[in-house]
Amino acid sequence: SSGINAEYGDISSLSLCAMMYLSSVEAQSATELRHTAATISYAGQLLLGPPHAGYESKGQVHGHGFATVADLQSVYDLQMEQRCTAYRRATHKLSEQKRRKILNSRFDDLRTIIPACQDGAHSKMSVLKKAMNYIEQLTKELMVQEHVLRELQQEQERRRLLQQEHSLWSNKIHNLRKHYQLPEP
Repeated sequence: SSGINAEYGDISSLSLCAMMYLSSVEAQSATELRHTAATISYAGQLLLGPPHAGYESKGQVHGHGFATVADLQSVYDLQMEQRCTAYRRATHKLSEQKRRKILNSRFDDLRTIIPACQDGAHSKMSVLKKAMNYIEQLTKELMVQEHVLRELQQEQERRRLLQQEHSLWSNKIHNLRKHYQLPEP
């Protein structure tokens, strides 16, 4: 609510109402603009001075289409509702554009990373399909490398155990030679 009351009103509310109304109208004919200006002028006269007999009656006032400030208030409320709807649409449109821009950026990143997509332009669907294939390929390669790593670790453990056993037998042979006073080879 703008604070316009039916008795005296608030000139700043009227100004706000007029600005909102004029800014929300897209294209008006000269007649419509004159009618709008006359309505705002009448409402300004009504708000600047106390009401008198000519302004209190219901119906058409000086042919401007608004009988009371309450009528002007309802137009203002409608304009505010339309502006809020337009604002919500505009913010939704901007957020959607931002989301699409980020999504397209991520697809561009995928195109640079995936080798099969670096040879030219690919649709988003083909990028996703090639990304899935590439991930599957990398997963298989990783599994093979993990298997090879496990085998190498097992081989390394066998060597370590063999070295320990070799060292143990070498010490035993050395002790036996020493005990029986046999020459070292």
